[in-house]
Amino acid sequence: MPRSDRELMVAYSKGDDQALAELYDRYERALVNFFFKMCYDRDQAEDLTHDTFVRIMRHRRKYKPKAAFRTFLYTVARNLWIDAYRSRKAAPRTVSTDRQTTEDGRSLLDLLPSVEDGVIKRVSDAEAARCVRDALEDLPDGQRMVFVMAEYQGLKYREIADILDVPEGTIKSRMHAAVKRLRGILGRTLS
Repeated sequence: MPRSDRELMVAYSKGDDQALAELYDRYERALVNFFFKMCYDRDQAEDLTHDTFVRIMRHRRKYKPKAAFRTFLYTVARNLWIDAYRSRKAAPRTVSTDRQTTEDGRSLLDLLPSVEDGVIKRVSDAEAARCVRDALEDLPDGQRMVFVMAEYQGLKYREIADILDVPEGTIKSRMHAAVKRLRGILGRTLS
C-alpha cells in the first residue's frame, strides 16, 4: 500500500530523500498546471514548481503532521507566486472558454450575460480566448488566486481558506466577486 502524503513528508523530514521524490511525482504536474494558470508561461511554471520543492526541502521542519500536505504545498506555492509576481510582471494568459469554471459545470462562455447567439458565434475562438485572458488579468490578485485554485486546481473552499489563511467566507466572497467581475468584463467586451 502506498504511503500517504503525510507519511511521506514525515519520512522526508527524518531524512528519507526517496519520500520527497514520491511527493514530487505526485504533485509536479498539478503544480505546473497551477502556476501555468497564474502566468501562462510554461517555462516560468516549471521553474516555479521546481522552486516550490526547493523551498519544501529548506522548510521541511515547518511541516506539522496534523496539517494536510497539500495545504502545506499550496501555501508554499502561493507564497512563491507572490514573490515571483512582485519581482516580474506575469506573462499574458490564455484560457479555453469551453473549460468548466464553476462547481455546477458551466464554462466561461456560460457565465456571459444574456447576449444574442449571433454575437457569440461571430467571435472567433482566438478572440474569445483573448477576451477571457484579458478578463482574468483584470481580476485583483486575491480573486484570481481563488479562482485558479478552485476552478483549475480543484481545491475546496476550506483548503483554499487554509492555504491563504483567511476565513472560508472570504474565499466564497472572492469567488463570487471574481465570477461577477468576469461576467461584467466579458459582457462589455463581447457586446
